[in-house]
Amino acid sequence: MKKKVTLSLKPQTVAMLRKAGARRAKPMSAIVDELMEELEKKEKAKEDDFAWLEEMGTWLSGKFTKKDFEDDPRLAYSFGYKPKDKKKKAKAK
Repeated sequence: MKKKVTLSLKPQTVAMLRKAGARRAKPMSAIVDELMEELEKKEKAKEDDFAWLEEMGTWLSGKFTKKDFEDDPRLAYSFGYKPKDKKKKAKAK
């Protein structure tokens, strides 16, 4: 079920939505729906640090663990994994 809402957007944003809608032959509301779904997928992927590795679908999938990346910074760097800063965690405790 759809619900009507009122948004206050910058004129540039409205113009971009109209252009995107015209290119895709979709209403602005459909474009906003798609953008929100895309944003949700990206945020969900950030929650799972290794989603990118599984999405690769390579022979490496499932071969490395989070501990492997944290123990060997060279391995982490080569795969683009950025471990969370341990110093910040220690200060928080």
